[in-house]
Formats: sequence, C-alpha cells, structure tokens
Amino acid sequence: MNLPRAWIALAAILILTTAVFGAPADYPPLLRGAITAALLLAGVAAAWFAGVRVVTDADPQRRLAAAAAALLVAPFVLFALVPGAGPPRVQPVCDNELRFLLLAIDAMLVGAGLLVLKELLADTRGRLMAALGGAAATIACPLYVLFSLIQRTDYVAEELGWSWAASVTGTLRELTPFDALSTTALFFGGTLTWLAIILFARALASAGWLESRAAVLLQAIGALGLAFLVARGLAYPGLQAAFSHWVTIPGFVAGIPAVPWMPPCVIGVLLLRRLSAGDAAARVSAPARPAARSATT
Repeated sequence: MNLPRAWIALAAILILTTAVFGAPADYPPLLRGAITAALLLAGVAAAWFAGVRVVTDADPQRRLAAAAAALLVAPFVLFALVPGAGPPRVQPVCDNELRFLLLAIDAMLVGAGLLVLKELLADTRGRLMAALGGAAATIACPLYVLFSLIQRTDYVAEELGWSWAASVTGTLRELTPFDALSTTALFFGGTLTWLAIILFARALASAGWLESRAAVLLQAIGALGLAFLVARGLAYPGLQAAFSHWVTIPGFVAGIPAVPWMPPCVIGVLLLRRLSAGDAAARVSAPARPAARSATT
C-alpha cells in the first residue's frame, strides 16, 4: 500500500490543528492534554519527514529553505497548544492570556521565517522583491507582537481585578488608549504581511522555488487580503457589526491576526514539497551499486 506523501500529510495535520483551534469547545483536562500531545507530535513528525530534516544537509540553499519552511509552518503546529480556543469572547480569561501569548510567539516565528526566506533569495533573480518583502516583514513582526502583548495584558488585568491603563469611565475592560494603539498596530501588521506575501511569491517564482501558477494564486490572495483590509480601515469591528452585511465580512476576516499567516504557511509547505521532490529525484538518479561477484567466479 502506498502511503500519502509527507507534505500532504503535513498539510492535512495543519488544517486539522487549525480547525481544532478555531472551533470553540470545553474539553475535559485529560482529553485536552491528549489532543494537544497528539496534534503536536503529529505536526512535528510530519514536518520533519516532509523535508525539515534537510536542515542537516550539506547544501546551504536547501538548509535555508528547510529552516524557512519550518518557521513558517510552526505557528499552525503550535495552535495545538490551545485546542478549542475559538473566538476570544467565548473563552475564560486564563485561556485568552495563553492565546495572545501564543500569538506573540507565532508572530516572531512568521517574521523570522520570512527573513530566512529573504536570505534564501539573496543571490537569485528575486533578490529585489525578497528585500522589499523582508523589509515589510521586519516592520510587521513587532507590530503584531505589540498588539498581542497589549491584549494579553488586558486579560491579565481583568483576572487580577486591576486596570493597568486609564479608561474613559474607569470601567474595567473598557477600551483604553492602549487598546486603540493595539488595533492600529494590528492593522498595519496585517497590511504589511499581506504586502510581504505578494512580494515573496513573486520573488520565489523568479528564483524557481515556486511554480508560476502557485505564485500567481498566492499573489492574488495577498492582493485581495490587502485590499479588503485597507477597505475596512483602522477600526476593528465587533463580530456583530462585521457580519451585519456581507460587504464588511471580507475585511473582518482579512484582519484576523492569524489569517495573513496562512499564505506564508502554504509557502512553507510548498518549499518542503520542493525539497522532498529533490530528494526523490536524487534517489532515482543515484547509480545502483554493482552486484557482488559470486564466490565461484
């Protein structure tokens, strides 16, 4: 029986992990731990066999590609740490503290992955686009981290019963100036990430790391995400306001913190696919060992 290719298994596990993370559920502690362990082990193993193991290769280009891919898929593997998280409004305060801490870590991983990708493309025809994409990623990463840590501190304040920033009326959990800063940081972090996706997809296609059709699709997704987010504007609408009309839904979705990280994750999986294809081609082209001579000759 032929087993599915490792990169396909990785893609399926990442989709499953994201679905388990996004669907709100109150799992019992033992089941929650079992789901976390199973998804983490499956994600790490699938990524390793899909091509991350190439980080030990002698070819520096392949090592850079494997490192970039590992960093870009890692945020969605780590979503296994918070199964059943769902939207922030439906979860306890302690779970939201972990959520936003995890988002801050994930933002650093995505930023690091895009910078390693820039290094991979430094000596290729896509160097200019990669440099511009790296600049966008360099600015976007701290903005995401700022948003995540401000939001986490809000939930810490709620849990401890104190307000860490002055609000208009003094009511706890009312929007503060720092909350307004965090939503503005999220907006610019998202727009710069969508822009980086467009630039890196073009650079990877120019360097031959991505097929032209995949690159065009990623550029189209990046352009749509950027357009929807800019059309939405700086304000982050509530769920009821966002879903009040179909026109406002795309901008709301494009601004969800983890959504702009999905195309870079796809890039990571496609890089692993390319690396595994190279390994398969090398095995096919390797000369066969000569048969041992028999003792009678």
